[in-house]
Amino acid sequence: MAVENWFIELIRDKTRLRYSQQGGYLDDTMTRGDGHAGEIKFPVAGGTIQMYELSGAIQEIDASNINMDTVSLAIRDFEAAAYFRQQDVRKMGPSQQDALAKLMARSVRVKRDSLKFDALNAFSTATSPLTDAPVTVETIGDGSAAITLDQAVYIGDSIAGSGAEDDLFCPIPYAQFSQLMMYKQFSNSQYQGPTDQWWAASAKVRLKTFQGVHFMALPNAMFRFGTGAYGTGAGSLPFDPTGYIDTFAWAKDAIGSEIEWDQENMTIDPQPQLKGTPNLCKVQLSGNAVGILPEGVKRIRIKAINQAALATAGGG
Repeated sequence: MAVENWFIELIRDKTRLRYSQQGGYLDDTMTRGDGHAGEIKFPVAGGTIQMYELSGAIQEIDASNINMDTVSLAIRDFEAAAYFRQQDVRKMGPSQQDALAKLMARSVRVKRDSLKFDALNAFSTATSPLTDAPVTVETIGDGSAAITLDQAVYIGDSIAGSGAEDDLFCPIPYAQFSQLMMYKQFSNSQYQGPTDQWWAASAKVRLKTFQGVHFMALPNAMFRFGTGAYGTGAGSLPFDPTGYIDTFAWAKDAIGSEIEWDQENMTIDPQPQLKGTPNLCKVQLSGNAVGILPEGVKRIRIKAINQAALATAGGG
């Protein structure tokens, strides 16, 4: 059987993959831009238009000023590649073949997420080029405590209060989500966000909509920013509780992301120039992400906890 025909078969999912993030959690949580000639553009209109009263006399108009800005960035290209030996084809069962395909596809989805999280992190420390204020992102919390109900309330109020009318998203680690679940106000809320995404129906992704914000419990590996970020914990612990992690909340139209092209279904090409003619698998991705509206983004700095604590929640 040709190697390419592996992925046409019906196969049973029996191969165990090491636990890791599946990726694609942040798909469709950000606005799309206009891509052309290797560049993505996000137009932004600002300024205030004031009405004026007509007196009945012929007078000069009171014209308002409109600011037309454009946030643009270059498209970036990415690729993942892996070899497997031609001799191994005869040894691989359908489940092993499926595992290889899943690992390659997962790398594309994880990269899509990391591009967006990288853009949020960069935006939170930068000054926006837009004409109108504000031009910087507000930071909520100082990293000394786990997320609180007060902060969850303020996240929704502060973004919605700026005039944002689109969906609001806030991914947090599972332990932080459980911390919020100890407050009955949060635990009694129902998810009301997009339902057409795969993660909306996944039993592994915990979701709540509170104060208009779609809170999402996502795998620890997503949270790579801060002094206690993923990978800094002692032993097998993911986070260093002496430090903090940064996560983010945003309105959908406040962050731009354009994935111009991605190829999750890997290509397989024999390499006859190499001994044994191994097969080369590849997946690719072209796109980028950028912050657009500072008032629609919040950086949330919270203590890096590995376990929720009832006392911390104040008995809410």
